[in-house]
Amino acid sequence: MKASWQGYIALGQLGIPVKLYSATRQTRPKFVQLHEKDSAPIERVLKCSAENKEVSYKEVVRAVEYEPGHFITMTGRELERNLPVSTKTIDVKQFCDRSDIDPIYYEKSYYVTPSKGGERAYALLREALTRSGKLMIAQFALFGREHIGAIGLHRDLLVLQQLRFADEIIPRSEVKTRSLPRPSPNEVSTLKSVIDHFSGPFYIEDYHDDYTEQVRMLIERKIKGLPPPRREPTSANATPEKEIISALKNTLSASKQELAAN
Repeated sequence: MKASWQGYIALGQLGIPVKLYSATRQTRPKFVQLHEKDSAPIERVLKCSAENKEVSYKEVVRAVEYEPGHFITMTGRELERNLPVSTKTIDVKQFCDRSDIDPIYYEKSYYVTPSKGGERAYALLREALTRSGKLMIAQFALFGREHIGAIGLHRDLLVLQQLRFADEIIPRSEVKTRSLPRPSPNEVSTLKSVIDHFSGPFYIEDYHDDYTEQVRMLIERKIKGLPPPRREPTSANATPEKEIISALKNTLSASKQELAAN
């Protein structure tokens, strides 16, 4: 597995050589676009709007439209020179509790492993984070952009969670919602009974991407010339207000009967 990045975690005067590896991967089938007439793959063509002709990637430069119809070009070197953080350093700024970070800020995960010469400092940092239960907040540059991240533990490895900056989150005030009535004590109590009944430890391994599995099965059947399996679409309907309590009670009763049957 190829490292996405190699550099140092900088904690004051302490420098720890590390590598980053992407912690996620794409497992869903990759769809391509074909010409319906002859099943040939469709190619995306780069075209100059002024000359109305195709251009190569070598002729393309990066630019920003600062006002309608007016552009300023920016080279990769210019952008890298203006990064406020080193492209080779994960600069630790502070420590915090996990609960301090709203889940809406999490974006992407990277495994952090020690490079040669960083084993002892890495082990020390891992042990200290284990005992303190804290996260490290750091800033770093990756793929030509500055990021903020939280470094914590996943089993025996450090993991860097790339976060979004505050100005990347759409403010709650911009999301409009209907006015909400106040639930009755009986409604709250009934729903709490359902919550208690379905509560338990969370194991991510218990959940599977059933849709992807069905698509793979569909692909295999079509390769073999078999018809697709018949599946009736399922959908939920809005429960009328006067039926909320009975719907919750029926949900609880059905689950208890299922458990008793098993």
